[in-house]
Amino acid sequence: MLPTCASAYFSQNDQGKEVFSFMSTFDSPRNASLEKAASAYPTNDPTIVQLNPAALRLPDGTKRIGEIHWQTGAMADNQGSISYTSSYRNFLYQISYNWLDYGTITGYDEYGLETGKEYNPLSQLATATVSYAMTHINVGATIKFAAEQLTDDKGDRMAMGAAFDWGISWQSDSKIFGAAIVARDFGMLLRDYIDDGEDDFYPMSQLFGISLYYRPVILPRLTIMTESDFPRFAESRFALAGEYALGQNFFIRAGFTRAWLDITRDFKQLISANSRPDESQYARMLSAGLGYTSKMFSIDYAFSYLAQGLGVEHRIGLRLGL
Repeated sequence: MLPTCASAYFSQNDQGKEVFSFMSTFDSPRNASLEKAASAYPTNDPTIVQLNPAALRLPDGTKRIGEIHWQTGAMADNQGSISYTSSYRNFLYQISYNWLDYGTITGYDEYGLETGKEYNPLSQLATATVSYAMTHINVGATIKFAAEQLTDDKGDRMAMGAAFDWGISWQSDSKIFGAAIVARDFGMLLRDYIDDGEDDFYPMSQLFGISLYYRPVILPRLTIMTESDFPRFAESRFALAGEYALGQNFFIRAGFTRAWLDITRDFKQLISANSRPDESQYARMLSAGLGYTSKMFSIDYAFSYLAQGLGVEHRIGLRLGL
């Protein structure tokens, strides 16, 4: 943790030059519908490692899980993830492959005129995770390797980078509340996009997060989750979400995200007659979803509304227990 903080977060001064922002978009339908607020709550959704590797669990009586989820929408033509999760003694481990295909994009020159060329950018992410659960404290870490090919023009090449995540979770005896501290995408480019004999080692997003969850005693089927993120190169954001269990197998989920800057502006607007620009610092603001879970399989769906007229996203995921 200390070398990560010292060398990656505080010593570099490359604000505005962070790369591989696509790494934060590989949410499962559950994570998307909860707007990334679920990192403190232990779950057997394998893609929770994208938020907090310490929150990973296996269902009782299940030795391994395979999962695939896929989405399409205004921000991606074809995006998905495949993961495999298993255990060894008291450790859980997971490997995953994630892809993001942007579809066909028309090329333009510096004057805004079409060049007649078409491009098919592709972003990829591979991860390896290890987590260890104790009575109250859980720890986990993820190593990430990312690659991105934007064009096939002369001199262009596939950029590559590596990153490291970690998470520490705490859960009460009653299991009705818990908390977590996480760090995500602490890494940098290993090879940049242009083959010019020199490499620019730009950093990745470098984000710290603090999250909580609470299950009200008077309404035990409801789980309330919240997270506040503090990325180095962007505005900090606040997420609030809820998951309600209908019986043992069905779940209803909804989440809300807003940048702290916009929350402050909204508050000022309530107490002041002065108008302000209607703007958001974060693309996805509101999501909802449904889930069904059984011992053998789970299926999830999420719908996300993107701010500023950016459209909508649909995600669907399938998880199999073996």
